[in-house]
Amino acid sequence: MDTYFRSVLMFLYILIFIVQGHCRESGIYTISLTDKEGTPFSMDHPEAFLSSRSLQRRARCHLPVTYDDLPVSQRYIDSLHTLGMKIICRSKWFNTVTAYSRDTLLLDTITRLSFVREIKLVKPDHPVKSKQIKWAEPESPAGNSFFPVQLRMLHGDTLHRMGFTGKGLLISILDAGFYHADILPAFDSLWSHGQIKGTWDFIEQSPQVFDDHPHGMNVLSILAGIVPGQLKGSAPGADYWLLRTEDVYSEYPVEEEYWTAGAEFADSVGSDIIHSSLGYYVFDDPSLSYSYQDMNGRTTTVARAAVMAARRGMVVVVSAGNEGNKDWHYIISPADADSILAVGAVDSLQYPASFTSFGPSSDNRVKPDVSTMGVNILIQGSDGTVVRGNGTSFSSPLISGLTACLWQAFPEMDAQEIIRTVRESSSHYLSPDHRIGYGIPDYLMAYTRLNLIRYFSGHLSPLLVYPNPFTDHLTIVVKANEPASIQILLFDMTGRKVLAQTYANTKQGIRIIPTDMGNMLSAGGYIMQVINGQTRTTVKIVKTK
Repeated sequence: MDTYFRSVLMFLYILIFIVQGHCRESGIYTISLTDKEGTPFSMDHPEAFLSSRSLQRRARCHLPVTYDDLPVSQRYIDSLHTLGMKIICRSKWFNTVTAYSRDTLLLDTITRLSFVREIKLVKPDHPVKSKQIKWAEPESPAGNSFFPVQLRMLHGDTLHRMGFTGKGLLISILDAGFYHADILPAFDSLWSHGQIKGTWDFIEQSPQVFDDHPHGMNVLSILAGIVPGQLKGSAPGADYWLLRTEDVYSEYPVEEEYWTAGAEFADSVGSDIIHSSLGYYVFDDPSLSYSYQDMNGRTTTVARAAVMAARRGMVVVVSAGNEGNKDWHYIISPADADSILAVGAVDSLQYPASFTSFGPSSDNRVKPDVSTMGVNILIQGSDGTVVRGNGTSFSSPLISGLTACLWQAFPEMDAQEIIRTVRESSSHYLSPDHRIGYGIPDYLMAYTRLNLIRYFSGHLSPLLVYPNPFTDHLTIVVKANEPASIQILLFDMTGRKVLAQTYANTKQGIRIIPTDMGNMLSAGGYIMQVINGQTRTTVKIVKTK
């Protein structure tokens, strides 16, 4: 009998242990670690885990490498792998490992490890088919417009004509896939000029991103596509990393972990800009979904990751969301993050699109930050034709690209100076609202503002002329070194004087002289001389049309 009762008692202990283990369902879990003990890396030698380009960006922005930048302890990762966990991705910023197991007893064991702080389910083992439809397909054929409204609205065409196309900037795109971006005609120029620097799929752990969803390909076409006579991207001269972080077949918080891994990768390779037309608020398991109160920039994993990226000197540009005409109504994360640009949508007449998500953030910050055209946007279609599509997914890459063009013109500025200037140059900056935020950016005005900042900082000669090239109005900014009149002389390319104007100046300092001299000149190049006392400055200007 003693043997019998001992056997029964042992069976009960095993049964209790199994029941306790099955309190956790199998699936993908994010495992938060207590520390980074055992890492061979040091903040004194960041070149071992960050690229030289990443370190140069931080140095330019006076940003130190911190403990959060150290990679996750490989010792802990190896321990989890040895126990039977399948490692999916990791985050050094949050010191987490995301891993899969169908062994619920193992999951119970994991929680007892000394280096594990907590574990959180981010995707169950048998998810239901997603009911979420995140993006509408392109809707209609496109007409011909080499510099379409979507660029002209922002004066992006002017930046391009000035020679600023994003050259020298590296943009990482976090999206759902880049279907046929390796063969579609809009991207021929990117490939022939070596502007695609690499690809990675964080879901499948593979470099293959060209057989997945077309959404990222559509976004890339707005950024960099070129179809002569039909389409020109907002930053056709920039370089790109194409990163798949979105699984369109289900909607679970694990995608925030993929997004974080993508953002950390973008940082490590030295990206200047992260572009993401992705957002999160509702999941296929309603118990995991967020509330509007969570849209405060501090709660969701993806918003906190966006802020971490911004703190490392990158410009982060995201879509505000397409929930304006749905029950949710508000922005979705990471649009709620601070220190980034969240982008809403307007139509060609600059009215808010019906679908664009409303601000503010739940802690009452202005959101979206800015807005631009997101209705009937010209994009590369999956069939090789240029078509039109709608969404803040398509308004935000206009901002990412032109921000790259602006930064190309002022590489000495840091990310937050660029972001602040874009906001301050927007149509509603003095009276922001909850539909379009600070309004529609004017990138020519932003260029002018930064030129003045550069001028005041002493990086330019005592003369600033903008826009250049110009059509009608030309503004001349003179740093007067002495209280004397200012004389402006204009010569054509043969040396013939075609214009002479004198302006009284009674004090030293900055003098801004707006003119309409474009109405007096024929198209072509001219040499301008500005004389202030003993100082003579010369600049070449170009009159268009």
